[in-house]
Amino acid sequence: MLVTTVLLAVLGVVLLVSGLGAADFAARSAPAAGCVADTPVCSAYRMEMNERMYSVGELLGWLTLLAPALIGAFWGAPLLAREYEHGTHQLTWTQSVTRRRWLATKIVALGAAVTLGGLVLAGIVEQWLAAFDVPPYNVDRFDLTWFRLVGIMPAAWWLSAFVLGMATGALFRRTLPAMAVTLAVCGLAFFGLLRAPSSYAPPERVVQAAVVDELEPEGALHVNSYWIDRSGTQYTSQQAELALAGPCGTDESTMKYAKCTFSHGYRLVAEYHPANRFWQFQWTEAGILLIPALAMGGVAVRRTLRPRI
Repeated sequence: MLVTTVLLAVLGVVLLVSGLGAADFAARSAPAAGCVADTPVCSAYRMEMNERMYSVGELLGWLTLLAPALIGAFWGAPLLAREYEHGTHQLTWTQSVTRRRWLATKIVALGAAVTLGGLVLAGIVEQWLAAFDVPPYNVDRFDLTWFRLVGIMPAAWWLSAFVLGMATGALFRRTLPAMAVTLAVCGLAFFGLLRAPSSYAPPERVVQAAVVDELEPEGALHVNSYWIDRSGTQYTSQQAELALAGPCGTDESTMKYAKCTFSHGYRLVAEYHPANRFWQFQWTEAGILLIPALAMGGVAVRRTLRPRI
């Protein structure tokens, strides 16, 4: 608990320094009238803000995997495994404090501390992102880079990892195997759910038939984009480029190419989730994590409370 608290404090200081630097840069260098066009001033401003954000963001990205894994391995796994491994449960659970009360106190106290730590992390990251979220530079919290670092996601991941570690400790009754299994399952869960939010609900669909600035609403979670012709046949960008190489050329970055593409009956389709689904997806992923973890935790508690003959 002490190490976790110290690490959160160090992270808070790092993000505070980074956020204050970004806020000062924004106050001095943000274009007065906003970035209404891709001018050199706007491009330079956005580039500098990106560099400031992602220099620290790369560190934060590792936390979405490492923090839950370490919480499960070092907070959860030893909770019961160490008692069994050292044989201290034979003394501890035969005193005036009952086995049920001992277990409930441990799980509730540590589970609350873990949940609080996850919420503290989310609050720290949220305040850091707010320093960058100053027009004309906007931060999309629905982006998968930040989705698991804000809201209830850190608390859900931390708590589920803690309960998973406790359950594996009760199952294996050896600390090192329980820690190893917890780390492995946390890794599988992270990579298994890495791109999963896109499938938490059917995406909305918009068809672009003319040149517009933004195809998807601001703050939306992008799912997919592709081209269709008049018959509805689907094309990737590369397939559409090959089909139109003769009349339109191959430079997709020009306005002339875009207008030519639409004039030949092609339409650009985008699938996305609107920004108002952010909390729906947060609670969906929290349920995916916590329901199996709590079920395993319940089995582990029942197994622990049943006296061995």
